[in-house]
Amino acid sequence: MPGSDGIQVAIQVPLAFIRVVGRGSFKISASLKEFAVHALDAGCRRIVLDMAECVGMDSTFMGVLAGLAFRLRAVPEGRIVIVNLNPRTRGLLATLGLDEAVETHMAGATPADLEPLLARGEALTELPAEERGQAETARTMLEAHENLVRLSPENLPKFKDVLTFLREDLKKSGGAAPGAR
Repeated sequence: MPGSDGIQVAIQVPLAFIRVVGRGSFKISASLKEFAVHALDAGCRRIVLDMAECVGMDSTFMGVLAGLAFRLRAVPEGRIVIVNLNPRTRGLLATLGLDEAVETHMAGATPADLEPLLARGEALTELPAEERGQAETARTMLEAHENLVRLSPENLPKFKDVLTFLREDLKKSGGAAPGAR
């Protein structure tokens, strides 16, 4: 649907490809994480995000990317590559220090080895953003914001209240926090 937020994906081991359409937000973050974990389990070592159609990102989405960056550090040659950034989306990454944890490329500066993949948009599959329960959404959001604080301690003042709220919300709903499993 035009105007809706979503992700389109493909796996070509050792590469996983994700095109972000619309806004990278908490609504698609759990689907993003599930796909990326599946791709890593399938043997992918590099996750490439095409942001040409992305209009913005929220902190949950970026926190999920931070968590994936941490996970990829343990994989030989593992990394996240983000291409086709515009000044606004590049600035969002820099605001939270995520630009230090991933490889970034502005629009028009895509590495030559990725150009053929980017041109094959027809090979992408739309990944549905499935409705998640309140507890699962809160767990994803909490884990994402904890990742951002782990990435850069300067993020703690920005997210201290969010973290407190999400932990309380999970406690009330009976859902376990990510570290409490």
